[in-house]
Amino acid sequence: MKDRLIAWGPAAAWAGVLFFLSAFPGKDHPPYLFPQEDKVAHLALYCVLGATLAWGRHRRRRAREGRGGPPPSPVLLVGAGILYGVSDEAHQAFVPGRDVSLGDLAADAVGVALGYWLFTRLLGRWAAKASAATTL
Repeated sequence: MKDRLIAWGPAAAWAGVLFFLSAFPGKDHPPYLFPQEDKVAHLALYCVLGATLAWGRHRRRRAREGRGGPPPSPVLLVGAGILYGVSDEAHQAFVPGRDVSLGDLAADAVGVALGYWLFTRLLGRWAAKASAATTL
């Protein structure tokens, strides 16, 4: 149970943060600093979700070593992140002053995939450095 919490807790907590942020009425949003600022914000926020999903897979893979059973596939995890973005957009339909936006959903999807990819690249570099350090 502790392994699962360490693996998936960050993704669940970040999903909670995203839900909280999307519950703010549109009239409470400060004025935009530049055009398409909201798309950049969606991309960045969902990039974090993608990274936490990659973290969860990495931790579950390590926890399962020697015990069999593969961790969830990257396609499944990125798809789950995108589905969360769909549910977040649907949630915003019920928040005063907010609306459903395909542009926001596209930014969410790109953010999840980018965050997942960047985090796995970073993990690869950490692993390469650790293996190089142990061979010296």
